[in-house]
Amino acid sequence: MKKIFFILLLAMLSLVLFSQKADNHSSMTRKEKREAELEKQYQLNKQMLENKDFVLQANYLQNKYGRRFFVNSTINFVAVDSTTAVIQVGSDFRLGPNGVGGVTAKGKITHWKLTENEKQKSFNLTINVMTSIGIYDLQFSIGSSGYATASLTGLTAGHLTFEGELVPYSQSSVYEGQSL
Repeated sequence: MKKIFFILLLAMLSLVLFSQKADNHSSMTRKEKREAELEKQYQLNKQMLENKDFVLQANYLQNKYGRRFFVNSTINFVAVDSTTAVIQVGSDFRLGPNGVGGVTAKGKITHWKLTENEKQKSFNLTINVMTSIGIYDLQFSIGSSGYATASLTGLTAGHLTFEGELVPYSQSSVYEGQSL
């Protein structure tokens, strides 16, 4: 009987403490909640970049003339996994050498330079990728909210910008086509 009473007492005490903790969290102002979310995202961004383990899932592609196109983020992305990078452009029409309506370039990262702006909680990253179809330079700009852009240039004239969310590689929902 004493054990049951003791267990009930502990359960009631934990409920009271839990409700107080929930009240403290809900008493945060909207600004404090937003700042806490940004700090959490900033730490996640920092971890992904330092571990070289992320995917920029593009919602938009922008050409060298500044025209933006809404695209499917599962087949338009830039992925980094340790020493390897994948740059893929695709379309929903499934016509192309990679099987997803575009081109997939997979290769080795030959240069990596990461700079951090602690005040704005943002990052700039420059990488070079050597693939079987060319050498590409990517310049990433990652904001505190996880929104990122990556400007792609190569040896030939042309420029393409990927715009979208930066997510951990393990949580990405991308489909990689055949590399050339």
